[in-house]
Amino acid sequence: MDSTLEIVAISRGGRTVVQSIRSSGVGHFAARQTGAGVVHLVGTAAGPLGGDHAVIDVHVQAGAQLSVRSAGATIIQPGRLRPDSVIELNLRVEDGAELDLATEPTVICHGAQHQNRTTLALSGSGRARLVEQVLLGRAYEGPGEWAGRTVVTRDGRPVLRHTLRSAVISRVVSTLVHSEGSWLPATSSGAVAMPLATGGLLVTATGTDLLPVQADLLAAETLAKPAYQPQ
Repeated sequence: MDSTLEIVAISRGGRTVVQSIRSSGVGHFAARQTGAGVVHLVGTAAGPLGGDHAVIDVHVQAGAQLSVRSAGATIIQPGRLRPDSVIELNLRVEDGAELDLATEPTVICHGAQHQNRTTLALSGSGRARLVEQVLLGRAYEGPGEWAGRTVVTRDGRPVLRHTLRSAVISRVVSTLVHSEGSWLPATSSGAVAMPLATGGLLVTATGTDLLPVQADLLAAETLAKPAYQPQ
């Protein structure tokens, strides 16, 4: 089954307004505005399950500042007839706009084969901070299979192409992307922070337990930030 959720934020009178939230298809996700320039994703159906394809489009227009969070974890389960599923995040951030996206973990249940595909298209001075967290398997069960692909461009030029697969990582993996800025290389236990060639930062953290991995991710981000780095 397929579903689409679209969120559009604009700047009006110096403040961010969520102009529209529209969904179609089976409706894996809904969105609710929970504050000024803050939207929470809410799961409205089980899964995605095997065979499902969910698309979330976020468009932050010029001058707007949007934060996207989620109300809880996303649980990926295999379907009765097939194990594979896909969640696509299509993100557009225009000149002078900002997007801060950090959702709760995606849990890949045993037997599921899931792909996360994130595409971030920046224009002009648009900027973004993206955090993704993945947990392979629920408590007392084996892991599912997962692949995560992140593609970032600015004005059509490549900034980042990054892919991770469950075959080469630990039970928990978390990534953080800053789209711009000057950073330093850094490590913190199971996390590595790597500056990007065109400006920006990629932090990857792995481990066996979610909370320590989250702490390592944020610690590496802090260590990579020079004293003069703007917030």
